Amino acid sequence: MMLLLLSQLDTLDRIAAVVDDRAIWLSDVDEKVQVYAVMYGVPPQQLPQLRREVLQQMVDMELLYLKVKEDTTISVSQDEINRAVDVQIQQMKGQMSDEEFEKVLKGMGFTLDGYRRYIRDEVKKTLYIQKYVELKVKPNISVDEKELKEFYERVADSLATPGEYKLAVISLMVKPSASAEQDHYERAKRIYTQLKKGALWEDMVARFSDDRESARRGGDLGVVPKNALPPNFVKEIERTPEGGITKPLRGPQGYHIFKVIAKREDAFLLSHILIRVSPSEKDVQKTLRKAERILKKIKAGQSFSLLAKRYSEDPVSKENGGELGWVSERMLPPDIVEALKKAEVGDVVGPIVSPDRTMVNIFKILDRREGERPTLEQVRQLLIAKKVEERLQEVIEEAKKDYYVRIYL
Repeated sequence: MMLLLLSQLDTLDRIAAVVDDRAIWLSDVDEKVQVYAVMYGVPPQQLPQLRREVLQQMVDMELLYLKVKEDTTISVSQDEINRAVDVQIQQMKGQMSDEEFEKVLKGMGFTLDGYRRYIRDEVKKTLYIQKYVELKVKPNISVDEKELKEFYERVADSLATPGEYKLAVISLMVKPSASAEQDHYERAKRIYTQLKKGALWEDMVARFSDDRESARRGGDLGVVPKNALPPNFVKEIERTPEGGITKPLRGPQGYHIFKVIAKREDAFLLSHILIRVSPSEKDVQKTLRKAERILKKIKAGQSFSLLAKRYSEDPVSKENGGELGWVSERMLPPDIVEALKKAEVGDVVGPIVSPDRTMVNIFKILDRREGERPTLEQVRQLLIAKKVEERLQEVIEEAKKDYYVRIYL
């Protein structure tokens, strides 16, 4: 599938760049693009930009390597290269079985030996650069306490680990009136019919999707884990071929029509058109009253877990008694975070209306982890790394003066 996606680019092999007397071929660039795309689930429309970024990285790496090689006091043995290749492969494999790892390599277009040969040259260059950094760059970098404290104040908040909550939830969907529901469903069916008759996906997304953020990307949702989707969504997407579209599927926000770009064992690469079903304020208040009745049952001592299984309309969590697992503060709306911060472990919080007013949620805090600011030593190492990066960029700029560079892409 990824080869098909890459075929959307201009794949006629040619020289993409020249650095000194070495040509960087477009096929070499696209090999790396393919690896990144498979590993990180890069959507098709981002492939041209990824290709340009990968090419620039390859040019910069080559320039840096040429400059480092000028220093004859730095050397790297074949044994060091072999060990580093083994370590990189083992890190990539992680906890995968040999069979699973072979599948991943096959998806990238490699055998194990082929992948070993593929990364060997880059590993060698990386080792040279790492030795250069350790022997020639870091010894010349200093950080005084005043500079460190000023840098800490600038970056500490952004680097702080957010608080986390282990939550259970009872989610109630705010249902619009029957007539409004039918009107939106008929609209979704008309769009689906036009698509089946050959209407262009990109045109229909731009004209009709109510998710304007994804519409600017052609409806792209990126890689969506299967466990983040309701079971009926997964079932419909599974039986839809790659490149095909699903029938309209009702979710909390409205009706989704998915285009299935690619399938993975545990995730999908999807694009969608959303027909948002917006409830009225009367609908919101009706759902809030239902949530209040459930809250009274909880306060009367009834099991949150059993009530979630009975009443929650979140199909992903309800079968687990509403348990969501650990959720970062950064993944939650500000009003929910504020309410959770005021509560204790074991407390029930809500009901809270979602920002889009399509859901009413009651949360139970099962556990919590406080966020932490980075230590001064962690920020010191970050500042050193920043200075190393700046020095390496200077070396690259110096190399551009000494070596011929031309980019054709």
